Amino acid sequence: MTTKLIALAGMLVLSVSGLALAETAGTTIVPQGQSAGEGAAASGGDAAAKPEAAKPEAAAAESKPAAEGAAATGAAAEGGAAADAGGEGGKAADGADMAKMKPDAHPSKDTETEGNTPQLSDLGEYKDPAGNPTYLIDSAGKVDWYTWRGYKKYMANCMQCHGPDGLGSSFAPNLTDQLTALSYYDFAGIVVSGQQNKWNPSGNSVMPAWGDDPNVMCSMDAIYTYLRARADGVVGRGEPKRIANNKEAQDAEYKCLGF
Repeated sequence: MTTKLIALAGMLVLSVSGLALAETAGTTIVPQGQSAGEGAAASGGDAAAKPEAAKPEAAAAESKPAAEGAAATGAAAEGGAAADAGGEGGKAADGADMAKMKPDAHPSKDTETEGNTPQLSDLGEYKDPAGNPTYLIDSAGKVDWYTWRGYKKYMANCMQCHGPDGLGSSFAPNLTDQLTALSYYDFAGIVVSGQQNKWNPSGNSVMPAWGDDPNVMCSMDAIYTYLRARADGVVGRGEPKRIANNKEAQDAEYKCLGF
């Protein structure tokens, strides 16, 4: 009996040792009634169904590029909207309503080449990105002081030949059409020096030189600004309503006139 117990104990020790060696060597233990392939599939199934949870550091690393990409997309969208609103990417002056300042299909030359985004300059005058005089229109359709003043000075000095609202007459051309081909500097050169037989080469069309007349020269920027707004199709006929008075600019005009 003792001999049988000793033999049984020895067999048990050998079985346990063999199992330990099999696990250490990576051998697949196949339960009775299963094939080796079935055992491997069963072992892999649990692993596939329950993958190891991603480490927090890895999850953060993966989410960071996505967050940066979303931020970049948002910034690009904001930049695009700003460029659309400011024209040429410039920042519009406070109070400007770019929707009301959208030019028609035949804008002035400066607006066509430089845009009309107004940027505040000295004495409350507005300039486009290239530094040419331009207008500002607010959400109520009112214009800046220089555009309003340009209408007043145009009616006092230019209307007799060029007609009301810059639309021309039998004596002189339509300036809203002329400005589609004339820049601010072209316009200023003609006002200062005059020209002859350009509008009507077959006749005696004369644009007098106004370079020595302070009534025109002291307000030339304002006149151009008004005509640019008319050429762009953003200011209608008649006197535009102004946003506010500009005493500083008015005093500068009076000083130029010698008052």
